Amino acid sequence: MKRIKVNIKSNPYEVIVGSGLVNQENLRRLKDKEVLLVLDEKVPSEYKSSIIQVLSDLSSNLNLCEIHASEENKDRNTLDKIHSKLINERYSRDCYLVALGGGITCDITGFAAATYQRGVSFILFPTTLLSQVDASVGGKTAINHPLGKNMIGAFHQPVEVFADIGFLDSLPKKEISDGLSEVIKHALIVDSKFFDWLEKSIEAIISLEPKALEHAITRSIEIKSEIVSKDEKESGIRKVLNFGHTFGHAIELYGEFRKFTHGQSVALGMIMAMELSKITGVFKDTDLQRAKSLIDKVNPELNLNIAFEDEKLIENMSVDKKRTGDKLVFILLEEIGLAKIKKDISVADITKAIRSLA
Repeated sequence: MKRIKVNIKSNPYEVIVGSGLVNQENLRRLKDKEVLLVLDEKVPSEYKSSIIQVLSDLSSNLNLCEIHASEENKDRNTLDKIHSKLINERYSRDCYLVALGGGITCDITGFAAATYQRGVSFILFPTTLLSQVDASVGGKTAINHPLGKNMIGAFHQPVEVFADIGFLDSLPKKEISDGLSEVIKHALIVDSKFFDWLEKSIEAIISLEPKALEHAITRSIEIKSEIVSKDEKESGIRKVLNFGHTFGHAIELYGEFRKFTHGQSVALGMIMAMELSKITGVFKDTDLQRAKSLIDKVNPELNLNIAFEDEKLIENMSVDKKRTGDKLVFILLEEIGLAKIKKDISVADITKAIRSLA
């Protein structure tokens, strides 16, 4: 078991990585507390029953709110369902929300906690690889708007995160691929040695070999926690975590949140961002090909050569929150392990990067 400290000044907390983390000792802070468990209906029944049993033994007032976690339902209606449960049960400001599910469940539970009675505590049990290495760390909480992804949200830190590797055994391979796209992202932006290790160990990780998987998750969380600890509200260095996401969120919207998963969109977005890095800077084609090869290995079902409508994709970027004034912000690479923030990118160069996939 590994403990990773997220040293955010407003609310430092720990992310615990390991197996068998659902137990009374880990959740002892919930003794005699009001607890609302928000869970994704797709979570396997054995995980649900396990956490319900532990919480039932601890909580003075336990209630459940089951949601259908999808990008289409990551909206005001689902948020209202959670708030209504809290209000109907007359939960006070010292209650806790506990999330059991993937990134969507973690995001919307966090936002419900941020907005109920101006902010209550929450704990996360992310059940997907993507949510363990990304959505559960850093305090970004949000819901979608019909015009854009994660446009309505708040920064609100959890009090604890439990990344239980055992949850990953039941995941479809496609969801493992989604999470590995974010793992690769972390290596590409700040840690070339981690990238080298991923190249050598990727088969073991895909096969869910415990030691390799735990190291991949732990190092990813360490990278993200180091960055967000320096910049909680994304005013500077934290922006590098958006590598591949300016393109990626536009791709998700392009596919109406159905054609491409978040991980697939980020994978394609990273390739576009690296192409843009090559067009506008010093990023070497040999590094681009190494990264594309690794992305391809973890996304066997994804076609990396897609002809997007570049005007539509650029239009989608215009409603993305990763802007400064009227300028789009791109995270580019100088080399593997070294990212930079760029704003002055021409539409012509963006178009070239999009068309490079065709």
